Amino acid sequence: MRILIVDDHPVMRGGIRACLHDLDVTIGFVEAADLQEAVREAKAEAADLVLFDLALPGVSGIEALTAFRASVDPCPPVVVFSATDDPGTVIAALDAGAMGFIPKTSTPAILQSALRLVLAHGIYVPPTVLRRRDGTPGSAAAQPGLRKLSELGLTPRQQQVCALMVKGRSVKQIARDLDISAATVKAHLQPILRALAVMNRTEAIVALHRLGFSIAD
Repeated sequence: MRILIVDDHPVMRGGIRACLHDLDVTIGFVEAADLQEAVREAKAEAADLVLFDLALPGVSGIEALTAFRASVDPCPPVVVFSATDDPGTVIAALDAGAMGFIPKTSTPAILQSALRLVLAHGIYVPPTVLRRRDGTPGSAAAQPGLRKLSELGLTPRQQQVCALMVKGRSVKQIARDLDISAATVKAHLQPILRALAVMNRTEAIVALHRLGFSIAD
C-alpha cells in the first residue's frame, strides 16, 4: 500500500510516516510539499490513499483540494489532515469529495482508526461536527434512542441508499450498485434529507454518523 502525504512541513510528514508505520509495516510513502508536486507525484506513482493538508503554499484550502481531485484521474481516496477543523471547513471538504477529515490535534490511534475506516470504503467524520452547526437538534438528533433507520420512517430502499452514502458512494455509484437510475436515487434522497432534517447529501452523511450509523450497520 502506498500513501501520498501532502504537507509543506517536513517534520509533520515525518511524524505521519512514523505513526502510520505502526498501521502497516509494508506501507510505502510518497511526499509532496505543495499542490503542484502533489499532482505530479500522484500521476507518476499510483497511491492507494492521499493525506492532504489544506494549508499549502500558493493555493490552499478547499480550492487546493478541488484542484488536486480534478487533476488526478483516477483520483485515490483523499483524507484531509488539517489544523483547521471548524465544522464549516469539515463539511466543505467532505462536500468537495474528501473521504474523511482528521484534525491535526488527533491522537495517533485516531489517525490510524480513521484511515482504516477510509480504506474499508467508509467516510471518517470528526467528533467536532457530529452535532448540528447551529447548536439545535434536528428531528433525527432529537431521538437519542434511535437505533434503526426504519424508525425514521425510511423505506428499505431508502435505508440501502443511506448505507451506501455512508460508504462514500456517489449518486451514480449508488444507482449502479442498486441497479436503479440516478434519477431514482435522487428521488430517494429527498425523504432521507427530510427525515434527517438536513439540506444536502454531505450533511446527511454527517447526520448518519452523528446517529451512530457506520458501514457496519
